Amino acid sequence: MNVAVIGTSRKENERRVAIHPAQVAEIPRKVRRRLFFERGYGMPFGVPDGALSDLTGNRPADRAELLRGADAVILPKPVEQDLMEVREGAAVWGWVHSVQQEEIAQIAIDRRLTLVAWENMFYRGKRDRVHVFQKNNEMAGYCGVQQALELRGMDGYFGRPLRAAVLGFGSVSRGAVLALRGHGVQDITVLTRRPTHLVANRIPGLRYRHIRGESRGGFSVESPGGTAVPLVDFLTGMDIAVNGVLQNPERPLVFIRNGDVARFRKECLVVDVSCDEKMGFQFARPADFDHPLQRVGNLLYYSVDHTPSLLWDSASWEISSALLPYLPDFVLEKPNRVLEDAVDIREGIVRNKAVLTFQNRSPIYPYPVRKEFPGGWHGAGGSGGAPYAAGAAPATESSAN
Repeated sequence: MNVAVIGTSRKENERRVAIHPAQVAEIPRKVRRRLFFERGYGMPFGVPDGALSDLTGNRPADRAELLRGADAVILPKPVEQDLMEVREGAAVWGWVHSVQQEEIAQIAIDRRLTLVAWENMFYRGKRDRVHVFQKNNEMAGYCGVQQALELRGMDGYFGRPLRAAVLGFGSVSRGAVLALRGHGVQDITVLTRRPTHLVANRIPGLRYRHIRGESRGGFSVESPGGTAVPLVDFLTGMDIAVNGVLQNPERPLVFIRNGDVARFRKECLVVDVSCDEKMGFQFARPADFDHPLQRVGNLLYYSVDHTPSLLWDSASWEISSALLPYLPDFVLEKPNRVLEDAVDIREGIVRNKAVLTFQNRSPIYPYPVRKEFPGGWHGAGGSGGAPYAAGAAPATESSAN
């Protein structure tokens, strides 16, 4: 199929691209010939249109022309208007977040689109699964901490000593630790839901503590001796708290509720890299680069939801490196388990059941949204061999991007 590769974004301050211009030559020729790049795609990277045309054999085209004419569109951060402009029945490959975004899902259903979600692309090994875009997730933690410290005007190498807590120990949290250490913060505690003796690939010099859910609600932090303190009380002693926890939209975790905010007697910089509305923190909401901070009591809350755009060239390289192994199967419509499992919606038919449960939709096409949630719940706040334009098994988790 003919695939449009879009370079511009309607999302504010988003400059990442899916395929780094310097890596186009690495793509097999028969795949390159199916790629149609947006006019000016390579210019921010110092690559003229002619260089890409020589590699693909296709002339550059304007964004609108590509959206309405291509069989499939590769766009890192599609928004509602993008989905309205692609041709009916097209496939969109990017961070679609159709589970959390009701309007995105509705447009895809109404226009018989196929949504292949980067957030749900996992390589499944014999023992575990690895997110395909884990390096981008790591950059999310790194960039979020870097900008939040700059905006707050503090650094661990200068000024008063700083204490930091990092929730989670996946790719996002590892990136956050790199940034904290790179800015001189040495007193770092990692809070993980896994018992500390089971934490693999530790970073030397950090403290590791187990957090557990309490039957009465909330979380507590266990010390090595087995005693526990409420998580909120533990965080009140920190200067910086970073959230890198991967959330399940159907079963969200909330670490700080609105009623807990008054317990923070001194300021704490909260860097919510894994930000989803009302997940992690009851007051959580994604922000943009123009308004990255909000004050909630003594909490200075940072929640930009696409922080790798700060280092857009490096981020594009990492995204491209992760995407290229799957590009031939996507373009040539060959079976691929990773791609099949990432299809949220296929030609208007919901394949990821989390879309239905999270949005309280009827299980029967066209999946109308029900006004009342079952039991008074109010939410958080594949078939092989088919094209990807084709079926998939459901996936439910999201990641920082």
